[in-house]
Amino acid sequence: MKVLKQTPTKLTIKTASAWEGLLLISPFILIGLLQIILASNWIGGGIFLLFSLSLLDGAIDETYIFDKTFSKMTIKRRGAWLHDVTECSTHEISAVELEEVRDSEGNRSYYVDLWMFGGDLLCLRSYSLTEQHKMADLIRIYLD
Repeated sequence: MKVLKQTPTKLTIKTASAWEGLLLISPFILIGLLQIILASNWIGGGIFLLFSLSLLDGAIDETYIFDKTFSKMTIKRRGAWLHDVTECSTHEISAVELEEVRDSEGNRSYYVDLWMFGGDLLCLRSYSLTEQHKMADLIRIYLD
């Protein structure tokens, strides 16, 4: 998580960039291409490339913009096959909470939940509990 802008009227938070995810999976892409080109191993190289592409789908860059001037929150999600923008009024946010979710294997994911007065829920993600605490505190302070 990175705070891009923090002024009295605007708060902009960005999660890990998609480029960082691409750097992490680039060895798999390279291995797949080398297997195809140098070893003429189309099956093995293809498996590495498909695996790389499936990981690339999870490399999503999220930006959260809170703007007091216009009383709105904007969530921008960008990835290899994704470009999504969601907007809502900051006056609709009733609570900011931390959530820990565990899967069947015991792995943990952390989310900052923005509860809306109508009962809707927006989940903002990050990769560590420390980042989530910091993000939740920044949003709470900003909205108060």
